Amino acid sequence: MAPSRKPAPDPVEVALTRFLEDHPHCAGLWVAFSGGRDSTVLLHALAHLGCRRALTAIHVHHGLHPLADAQADHCRRFAAALGLGFELREVRLPGRPEQGVEGAARRLRYQALAQRAGAGDCVLTAHHATDQAETFLLAALKGSGPAGLAAMPTMRRLGGGWLGRPLLEVPGEMLAAYAHRHGLRWVEDPSNQDTRFDRNFVRRDVLPVLSRRFPVARRLGSAARLQADLAQVLDGLLDPLLDRLVGPVGDSLDLTGLLGQPEVRRSWLLRRFIVRAGGSLPRREPLLEFLRQIAAAGEGASPVLDWDGLSLRTYRGALYLLKAGQGEPSPSREAIDWPDGAAALTLPDGRVLTARQLQAAGVHSRRGVQIDFRRGGETLRAGGLRRSLKTLMQERGIPPWRRAEIPLVRVDGELAAVLWDA
Repeated sequence: MAPSRKPAPDPVEVALTRFLEDHPHCAGLWVAFSGGRDSTVLLHALAHLGCRRALTAIHVHHGLHPLADAQADHCRRFAAALGLGFELREVRLPGRPEQGVEGAARRLRYQALAQRAGAGDCVLTAHHATDQAETFLLAALKGSGPAGLAAMPTMRRLGGGWLGRPLLEVPGEMLAAYAHRHGLRWVEDPSNQDTRFDRNFVRRDVLPVLSRRFPVARRLGSAARLQADLAQVLDGLLDPLLDRLVGPVGDSLDLTGLLGQPEVRRSWLLRRFIVRAGGSLPRREPLLEFLRQIAAAGEGASPVLDWDGLSLRTYRGALYLLKAGQGEPSPSREAIDWPDGAAALTLPDGRVLTARQLQAAGVHSRRGVQIDFRRGGETLRAGGLRRSLKTLMQERGIPPWRRAEIPLVRVDGELAAVLWDA
């Protein structure tokens, strides 16, 4: 009698085992569990591998369709049946999201997941090779560069922890085979059938046609990996240039140095500058127009580019990246008492002021000391004369949007000093 053949290793379990071995620093695992087929396979496979790390399912409830409550209940019951913990996070979309329902839901979902990713935690999603092919195609149709065409990385930072995609090289049909073999049941999000959403259109109407002629998932996945390599090489070339273009403060660039670069290089330098500062990228056309306006701007011109709560502005030969509301005066902000004898004071924005800074500014008593911020119309005695604080800030070349952030020192209610370098 011929010996029985040993069954081939399951591709899903092999990929998960390899991922866990490659990332031993991920002590706590949170599975982003929608209740759909793919996340059901991911959660089930991790549970059945006997993973010794803390494993919890987390479901983000968008409330986008009438079955959303039932979907959340299904997820809770399925996790309980596996003996796993479960957490529900509810988010609500704004009435008319600027980036569309699909984009807004994705952004809120990742925000909710980021809140759960502490140090040593890894949030796992069930994105697979077919999802990667969809992402590559969508990025190409948007005219994205190497970073966009790199599609989804296997690991990236998320909140204080990590976001992991252990199944990125496993074809979607392998997940379907796993679900069938284990008799898994899942729920279908009705929005997944709506081809008004770009991803659903690509998934349902475009990829099946391409797949009849080409091995789409494998080839587009390979193209995405090549673009990821190219993006990494490009970043390595741009970073030393950016380091030489540092402006007067953090998140600023020397404008003359930037414009001294070849024109084709400027947009790449500016994009990398934004990414290094932790910002999302603006669309290419507005960014190129902003650069054109900077190059053509006469004396005193101040082009501005606003997008996604961020802003690029210029002032006195430097280019600055601002966050929404940065530098806006807050007349209602209360002055902060400096505790008697305290060696330091932490501001609401996290900055720490020290008694040594007070002394360097000429304030030696810590009784009756308050830290305040500009409200407009302040004057300060400097060089024996009382001068406008606005004029002093202009002379120091401080951009208008940074002036409201500079700590002012009051002693018994009188403006006594400015902590210029705080």
